[in-house]
Amino acid sequence: MMDLPKLAAGDAQQASEAETQFMVDSVVPAAGGDDDANMPSLTVRVWVLGLGFTCALAFSNAYYWFRDNPVALGIPVVQLLSLPAGWLLARVLPAREFAVLGRTWTLNPGPFSVKEHVLISVFANASTSTVYALEIVVVRRLWLGAPLAFGAAVLLSLTSQLIGYSFSGVLQRFLVEPQAMAWPSTLVDVSLFRTLQAMAGSRPEMRQQQRFFWAVLAASFAWYFVPGWAFPTLTMVPLLCFAAPRSVVAQQLGDGYRGLGMLALTLDWSTISSSYTGSPLATPWSAACNLFGGFVVLMWVITPIAYYADAGGARSLPIYSSDLFAGNGSVYDVQAVLRDGRLDEEAYARYGPVRLPVQFLAMYGLCFAGITCLVSHVALNHGGDLWRTACTALREARTGRRRDVDGYAVVPWWWHGGLFVATMAAGLGACQAYDLLPWYGFLLAVAMAAALTLPVGLVEAVSNFQYGLGVVTELVAGYAWPGQATYNGSFKMFGYITARQALQLTRDQKLGRYMRVAPRHVFAAQVAGTVAAALVQLGVAYWLLDGVAGICTAAGAPFTCRKAHLFYATTAIWGVLGPQRMFGGGHAALYWLFAAGLVLPVPVWLLRRRFPRSAWRHVSLPVALTLTGYLPNMPTHNAVMFTLCCFAFNYVLLRRRRAWWCRYNFVLTAALDAGLAVSGIVGFFALQHVRVSWWGTRDHCPLSGEPASG
Repeated sequence: MMDLPKLAAGDAQQASEAETQFMVDSVVPAAGGDDDANMPSLTVRVWVLGLGFTCALAFSNAYYWFRDNPVALGIPVVQLLSLPAGWLLARVLPAREFAVLGRTWTLNPGPFSVKEHVLISVFANASTSTVYALEIVVVRRLWLGAPLAFGAAVLLSLTSQLIGYSFSGVLQRFLVEPQAMAWPSTLVDVSLFRTLQAMAGSRPEMRQQQRFFWAVLAASFAWYFVPGWAFPTLTMVPLLCFAAPRSVVAQQLGDGYRGLGMLALTLDWSTISSSYTGSPLATPWSAACNLFGGFVVLMWVITPIAYYADAGGARSLPIYSSDLFAGNGSVYDVQAVLRDGRLDEEAYARYGPVRLPVQFLAMYGLCFAGITCLVSHVALNHGGDLWRTACTALREARTGRRRDVDGYAVVPWWWHGGLFVATMAAGLGACQAYDLLPWYGFLLAVAMAAALTLPVGLVEAVSNFQYGLGVVTELVAGYAWPGQATYNGSFKMFGYITARQALQLTRDQKLGRYMRVAPRHVFAAQVAGTVAAALVQLGVAYWLLDGVAGICTAAGAPFTCRKAHLFYATTAIWGVLGPQRMFGGGHAALYWLFAAGLVLPVPVWLLRRRFPRSAWRHVSLPVALTLTGYLPNMPTHNAVMFTLCCFAFNYVLLRRRRAWWCRYNFVLTAALDAGLAVSGIVGFFALQHVRVSWWGTRDHCPLSGEPASG
C-alpha cells in the first residue's frame, strides 16, 4: 500500500491504529498485488450484468416491500451469481473490435476480471434497499393528502439519492485516502472477491481458502433452516425465562425481544451479524467494547434503575417497547387524533397526551447527547488533521495540479459540482412544486447533512458503526413545522438520506481503492446503478398502487405495507404530535443533554493526553452512543452475542492463532453471510406457508411485555 497522509493517528475510536491496520494488511495486499492497469474494468459486460442485477434486485425488493413478510435480496447474492455470469459472457461474446468516434472498444476484452466483478457489485449495491422517497410516495397517496405524480416521485427519489454523491468529492481526501480510514466492513467484500476469483484457477495458493469458503457457505445455508424455521428458540435462548417462567421481572430482564437481553444467547448468525451491528468478525475489538459499554449503560443500568424505581409511572408500561402509549397504558392510536393528516385538537384533548416508556426516553436523551458529542469529539481529536488536509486540498485546487491516486485519475471536481447543481435545482423545484418542504427547509436539510456527514463518516470509517441522523432531523422538523407530517418526512429524507448516500459512495470508493479499481469507474457505476434502481422501484410501486385493490389494508393482503404503516406512524408522531407534546413538561430536561454531549468528550480527551498509554486511549464516546438510536427496534441480545463473538475472534484468536486469523477470518464471515443470504431467500419462497408447532417454536417469555405493576 502506498504511504498516504496519516489522519486521526492515535484516535480512540479504534483499539489502536495498529490493530485496525493489521486487519487491513491481512487482506488487502493479496487482493491488490501488483496492479494491472490494463485489466478490463468498466466494460460492456459490466454495464449489461450490472444494470441487469440492479434492476432485478430493485424489482424484487420493491415488490416485497409492500408484502406482509418483506424479503430483501442482498449484495452477497449478486457477488455469487455475477461471477459465473461473467465467465459465461467471456466465453460466448464475440471479441470483434469496434471504432466509435476514434475510440476502439469490444464486447469481449478477454477473461472476466476481478475489477469487473467489483463494479457489478457496486452497480447492484444501490438496489439492496428501497429508496426512501418510496415511503413518502405511498403515505402521500394513501393517507396524507394529494398523491404525487410519477414525474414528481422520480425527481424526489433521484435528488434525495444523488445529492449525497456530490459530497463524495470533498470526502475523498478525509475518508478514503488516509490509511487510518480503514472502513472495516469493506474487508469482508475484499475477502469474498478474492476467494471467488480463485475459482478461475489463477491463484493456486488460495485453493485451501476457497474450499474453506464453500464448506462454510454450505454449512451456513443448511443450518439457518434450523433456527429460522424448525427451531426458532435457538434464535433467542432466554436462560432467565427458563429459570423463572412465572416471574415478570425475570422475563423482563431476560427476554431479548421485549426485555433487556440479560443471559439471552443465540445460535443464529442472522442475529449475531445483524443489520444493526454488522459482522463482529469485521469489527475491531476495541470498537465493539465501546459499543457494548454504551449498551450496558443504557439498557442494564439506566433503564432498570429508572423503571423499577417507577420514575414517572414507568412500571405501568412495558420495560422495552418501540410503541407509544396512552394514559391508560394502551398503545397510542395516532389515527384517533388525526383529521386529513393533521392534528385534531379536540380529539387530542379527549384522547390525552402520549406516554413514552422509560427506555424510549433514555434512548432519545442519549441520542441528543450523541450528536453534539460526535461534533465535539471530532473537533478535539481530528480538528488539526482536518484543517491541514483541507488546506492542502485548497492549495491544489488553486494551482490546478492534477492528483492521481494509485496511478488512477481522481474523479474531476466538475463531475461532483455538476451533479450537485443539477440535483439541488431539481430537489428545490420538486419541493416547491408539490409542497413537500419550504425552500429554506430544503436548504437547511442539505446543509445539516453536509455539516454532519464528515463527523459521522470519521466514526464509521474506523469502527464500522454509522451514527444515524434520523432523530435529530425529525426533532428539527417537528419544531420548525408543527403539525406538518409531510414536511417532517421530507426534511428527514434530505437531511438523513443525503448523508447516508454520501457515505455509501465513499465506502464503495474505499472498496475500489483496495481492489485497485479506477475511482471514475466506481463513481459511474454507483450513479448509474442508483438511477436505474430508483426508476425500477418507483415503477413497481405505482404498478402495485394502481393495480392492487385495497393495497396497504387488510383487504389487500398480502400487500399490507407494514413498513409504510410504520413510516406513517413515525411521521405523524413527530410531524403532527410534535416534539413539543412528546417532550413537554418534565421531559423537557432531556434537551440539556445536547449541552452535556458537547462537554462529555473533553475529560476523556484530557485523560488520554495525560495518560497516553492507559486504557483511556481506547475510549470513544461517539461509538459508545451509536447503538442507542436502534434500540427500540433492535433485539437486545444482538449486542450481547455480537460482543462475545467479536471477543472470541478479534481478541482471543487474533492473539493466539494469528496465522489462522489472517488466512480465514474474513473468508469465514463472508461465507457465513453469503450462506445466510441464500438460505433466507430459498426459505422464504419454499417454506413461507409451512408452519411448525412444538416447544421449540413457542414464546418462552410470555410475561416480558407486561408492565411490572400489572
